[in-house]
Amino acid sequence: MLAFLAVGIAVYALLLYGNPDDIQDQGFVTAKGTMPDLWYTVLWFHAVSGGIGLGIGWLQFIKRIRLRAPNVHRAFGYVYATMIGIAGVTGLYMAYYTSGGLSAQLGFGALSLMWLYTLYQSLKSIIADRNPRAHGQWMLRNYALSCAAISLRIMIPLAAVFWGLTDTNDTFGVIAWICWLPNLLLAEMIIRTGIHNYNRSKGAMLH
Repeated sequence: MLAFLAVGIAVYALLLYGNPDDIQDQGFVTAKGTMPDLWYTVLWFHAVSGGIGLGIGWLQFIKRIRLRAPNVHRAFGYVYATMIGIAGVTGLYMAYYTSGGLSAQLGFGALSLMWLYTLYQSLKSIIADRNPRAHGQWMLRNYALSCAAISLRIMIPLAAVFWGLTDTNDTFGVIAWICWLPNLLLAEMIIRTGIHNYNRSKGAMLH
């Protein structure tokens, strides 16, 4: 299901924003009104890089690919890291212009910072520290943040259906936080469970 949603949102992003010449005609863009010229360019980079990263990131967690085709895993990793690096930096710029006021700006800004931080830690753990286990844990956190793109697009219609809120000025102050914090907490729970099971199995082997 995660793969289906990730690919679906990635295709959605690329179809809507993949052509920079048509980007100003999209509903989200027209609703923003007149924006600085740089905003449209940054939006294109953010949507395309984030879409590609989301669309391929789940492949990195398939154990069969990691073990049987490490070069493929590494190649996809380079692409993913590059795309998320671009998406994170551009996300900081986009956060400044988001709807929903200061709370939304801080929420999306924090998401971008955490995105970049977990990416840095995941790369450091495998390149400098040579620690595949830590690398996998940091990458799980990072991809959980990437999945904020999925959560966001689920929460927007839910806000409209259950509370009748369709204006992002009314919803983004909250959604900017809850689209990624639960994802990160879930990733942390998975990591902690894995560490606990690993330590328990290691202890059993020692005895």
